Amino acid sequence: MEKFRKKLQKDNMTYRIFIIVSVLCIAGIIVFFAVHGRTGAASAPQSGFGGFFAAMIFVSIMCIRRNKKALNDEKLLKDLYIRNTDERNNQIFKEAGKTSFLITIATLSVATLVTDCFNHIVSCTLSCCMGFIMLVYLAVMLYYRKKM
Repeated sequence: MEKFRKKLQKDNMTYRIFIIVSVLCIAGIIVFFAVHGRTGAASAPQSGFGGFFAAMIFVSIMCIRRNKKALNDEKLLKDLYIRNTDERNNQIFKEAGKTSFLITIATLSVATLVTDCFNHIVSCTLSCCMGFIMLVYLAVMLYYRKKM
């Protein structure tokens, strides 16, 4: 249980780093768009990136709160430990991830074929996305083959 407690403390530190980086990115976005004269509601990229980093801050704060509660209460810590180490849940997540991956690749393949009739640039972009996903998949598979 002490190992899990240290893992939660390490996770909290990681979430704090995410918060700091997100705040710096939001500040950088605001400064960048202010310098280039694109401020206000009409600046879609600013609001999109700002929303992304604000969501990262919100999720990180929620995770820190959950972990702090668990670290202060032994029963919550035990429940969180059981939830994180339950083999059934881990297997469900693995199967869901595998199925999601296959559906994503199939959808990108169909979208690539369909968009090729309308716009070649979009079709090439989708093909590149599919290729990148496959490269990441192969890299992760090779990593775990060496690791296990």
